[in-house]
Amino acid sequence: MNIQRRTQLIKGEDPIARMDMLEVLEAAVRSIDSYRCVNDSLSFEDGLLRVGDVSIDLHEVERILVVGTGKASVGMTRAVLDVLGDRINEGYLNVLDEGHIGPINLHKSTHPHPSEENRQGAERILALCEEADENDLVICLISGGGSAMMSLPPENVSVEDKRRTSELLMLAGANIEEINTVRKHLSRVKGGNLVRACHPAMVLSLILSDVVGDPLESICSGPTAPDPTTFSDALTVLDKYDLMGKAPRSVVDHLLRGEDETPKPGNPIFEKVENVIVGNNWRALMAAKGRAIELGYKAIILTSALEGEAREVGKVLGSIGSEVTLHHDPIGPPAILLAGGETTVTVKGGGRGGRNCELVLGALPKLSKGVTLISFGTDGVDGNSNAGGAIGDAGSIRSDIDEFLESNDSASYFEREDSLIVTGPTGTNVGDVIILAVRKE
Repeated sequence: MNIQRRTQLIKGEDPIARMDMLEVLEAAVRSIDSYRCVNDSLSFEDGLLRVGDVSIDLHEVERILVVGTGKASVGMTRAVLDVLGDRINEGYLNVLDEGHIGPINLHKSTHPHPSEENRQGAERILALCEEADENDLVICLISGGGSAMMSLPPENVSVEDKRRTSELLMLAGANIEEINTVRKHLSRVKGGNLVRACHPAMVLSLILSDVVGDPLESICSGPTAPDPTTFSDALTVLDKYDLMGKAPRSVVDHLLRGEDETPKPGNPIFEKVENVIVGNNWRALMAAKGRAIELGYKAIILTSALEGEAREVGKVLGSIGSEVTLHHDPIGPPAILLAGGETTVTVKGGGRGGRNCELVLGALPKLSKGVTLISFGTDGVDGNSNAGGAIGDAGSIRSDIDEFLESNDSASYFEREDSLIVTGPTGTNVGDVIILAVRKE
């Protein structure tokens, strides 16, 4: 990860703290490098493929097919190929790049919304899975962003209608699990349907989680996991956000018909499926904590399950910083407090930015002197901005802050302050990392 304009970012109330925080952030993102996560987890020796507690005897496997999708799947693909080499026969992935890695085809896809390109690639992935038989192994590489990037709606719903539905849910402030509940019931590959296509082949899914709590059914909308949600649940989500009359008619009609429900827990098609988490937000936070301690800070992880409206979460974090300053609770300075997860933004304005910039902007009025805050999306992308997040302290407060909050224009605010953290896409994604630092004594 290359943090641009670092010299400008360390200008503030406490340049040393800012410099240290950027090092802590780099350690977090480095730890969840997609190649590293898979390479650390996967081994192949004497014909046995091992990952975690799972062991697969490849002497009994005729073909190995590799499929998948997500922002991190290119690095994951390289790692799998380096481990298994010429044992891999064929593969097809929907990713952000285009080309080939050995026998594996990379199909360029779009994010954050579904597109015709994504649908075409998903058709190829589904077709390859349907070719697998009982003596084959399908390795599925799953990472954040895959819900949009491997989009294959039912025949009676267009890609554009599915895209519009996802967009409406995002703008309304729905969380990722709610969005994915709807997506799974507008897909021929999500919600366990990819396993249905692979059956009776063995399936090994290697998963880099970007969802709070790592629920297998929600990450990338759970293509290889049984789906506990129903068409009725999807309709409840639309109703909760008053979208029954706003979502495309084809989407509402499809959900109301409720035909061909996703495979549920207990379905025998999952007997030969192994889902393994190879990286997540907790891994990033642990690496960040270790680096903070090396730099001489007391460090604590507050949570890896942070959710809520971004600006309101920012206020809470700012208040926690004040407690550290005033009462040395939960720890005293010099301190770095860490959090991770994924907040949401209810969009009302037309500005630039995402949940990370808005979190920091919402926190600014609550930041006492000597407290600095970073919020960063580990994929390097925050909403519709060119940044991954922002850094701020009490010296970042300007009189027009409420105007920028009202228009959801947090990225423009921090661009003016030279406080946007710009890295470009990182090639990984485990949600957000938040770093709260209190000045060294």
